[in-house]
Amino acid sequence: MEILAIEARKIKKGFDGNPVLKDVNFTLKAGEVHALVGQNGAGKSTLVKLINGYHQRDGGEIKVFGKASQFSSPKQAQLEGISMVYQDLSLISSLSVADNIFLTEQSKKSVLISNRERMKQAQPFLDMLDVDISPSQKVETLSVGEQQFIEIAKALAMNAKILVLDEPTASLSNNEINDLFKVISTLKEKGISIIYITHYLSDIMRICDAVTVLRDGYTVLEIQTKDTTIDELVEAMLGNKTSTNLTWERQALTQPSHTPLLELQNISTAELDDVSLTVMPGQVVGLAGLLGSGRTEILEAIYGLTPLTKGTLLVNGKEVKISSPRHAIETGINMVPEDRRSQGLVLDFSVEDNVLMASFDRISRSMVLDKSKGQMMVENTIKKLGVKTTGASQSVRFLSGGNQQKVVIGKCLSTDAKILLLDDPTFGIDINAKYEIMKIVNQYVAQGNGVIFVSSEYAEVGSFCDVIYVVNKGRIVNHYSGQRMTEEELLAAVQ
Repeated sequence: MEILAIEARKIKKGFDGNPVLKDVNFTLKAGEVHALVGQNGAGKSTLVKLINGYHQRDGGEIKVFGKASQFSSPKQAQLEGISMVYQDLSLISSLSVADNIFLTEQSKKSVLISNRERMKQAQPFLDMLDVDISPSQKVETLSVGEQQFIEIAKALAMNAKILVLDEPTASLSNNEINDLFKVISTLKEKGISIIYITHYLSDIMRICDAVTVLRDGYTVLEIQTKDTTIDELVEAMLGNKTSTNLTWERQALTQPSHTPLLELQNISTAELDDVSLTVMPGQVVGLAGLLGSGRTEILEAIYGLTPLTKGTLLVNGKEVKISSPRHAIETGINMVPEDRRSQGLVLDFSVEDNVLMASFDRISRSMVLDKSKGQMMVENTIKKLGVKTTGASQSVRFLSGGNQQKVVIGKCLSTDAKILLLDDPTFGIDINAKYEIMKIVNQYVAQGNGVIFVSSEYAEVGSFCDVIYVVNKGRIVNHYSGQRMTEEELLAAVQ
């Protein structure tokens, strides 16, 4: 009889009287790559945190390699061979690769070893991954993808037999994703079991052997990847049939006589060179490019985060000089930043405080806040964006990633901006929430507003945007208008 790496049966877990996991089953075979998917709030993070000892379950049983387990902490789980590689990496950039690999190990030991010996000990773990990284390199010199490999090597140094990878491709370029998949295949050959958490369903079809779908705290599908399709996974996640090939009909509001909402004329900064683009009323303008191409830098220049060294910025046909985000908001421009947790939210503030923090001037008179007006604005935002929360007073820290992003978008919409800069607004959000957010953006531009849209998913840019500018090394190198583009066409265009 085959011994499973992990066998979880009838798992239950709640917080403050609210059940999160109601009846979850999950099995992971030795040497298997097993995807764990579901909408935000389905219970994925809670399940893996129960497995690695971060939370304690309320009911059910978990076996690790056939042995009943109830870990009291992640450290105890590590001793039994379970390690998590989080989306937010935990490396110290100023230290070497070898230092980081043995960081946890060194904290447990008082024995000092020479740098040469540490490099020698680190090399086998890098060799296991078949990556060309020197143990003497500083972590700060590595790409995001390479840093992720160091996190995996660090787990192997702690004798990990089971790895949990949390959204491992979210911040990677296409080449880095291919490299990561090679590493995962290598680990699989060595008998390492992997739980793979992702919102990118195409990743699952490429690299995973099996998939488990959670919905509303229940396991609703356990299946081998070869026996399923993306459409079937989406149906399981949502509980109904939904096409994954979304099309967006947008009535053209632009006439030749219309004044552009926003126009960049030969803009340059320390990172950009001679960038020109136009946003007309009713348009979603996409910026497509590889990681580090300059897409985010264009948004930062518009939003006043980066000073211009050359060029002109016009809003409604009038030249403006935006020196700060506050000035941008006053000019009618707002931005959903790439990193919602550190740039878009105050995590320990409530949903209400986060939604209203950019709009206090709109709900106050003579320095007195109109609380009822503010509460109405927040309630409308929660309802309109479908934010899953126990209430407006709940701390955003305890919302799922997708619901946190919805709060950021709600905050920006509350400022009555005419131009929204969206930097990867659907990052880390399940497919249903993506559709809801893109539908809101569609309704927003239908009112004569404009959007600049950046996404790490080329299929979104190609299907959603009216005009697409291709960015490469800080320059606009091409643009397409009046047509929808496939993921393959756009990927070829940005190379």
